[in-house]
Amino acid sequence: MHMSRARFRWAAVLAGMAMTAPAVPARADGPVGVYLLTVMPQSGPVATRTLWCDPDGGTHAAASQACDQLEAVDGEVGRVPARPTACTLEHAPVTVIANGVWHGSGRHFARTYANRCLAVRATGGILFSE
Repeated sequence: MHMSRARFRWAAVLAGMAMTAPAVPARADGPVGVYLLTVMPQSGPVATRTLWCDPDGGTHAAASQACDQLEAVDGEVGRVPARPTACTLEHAPVTVIANGVWHGSGRHFARTYANRCLAVRATGGILFSE
């Protein structure tokens, strides 16, 4: 059976979420937020990071700053203010995905941008940065 590239990517994202769930530190009440952040370029390797907030951690290099951004918007990635920076006009489509939980409520964000710079800028400059 042939699986489309998009379905394969979604399957990989869901499998990654299942694999990262045990990596969250144990707390009596658990972290406030837990996310799997994925960057999928149209061509090239997919990058995935984990992020949890309060306590801040995961594989995200700037977990504290990312959690600060999410705290300001109740965990809704789509509400994070864009960062005013310049980007090139190159056409290298990239899809960014944030799947997670914030204060017990599911959160999902997925958008495709013309290039990685535009994706990073539109989502506040930290969540999907390299």
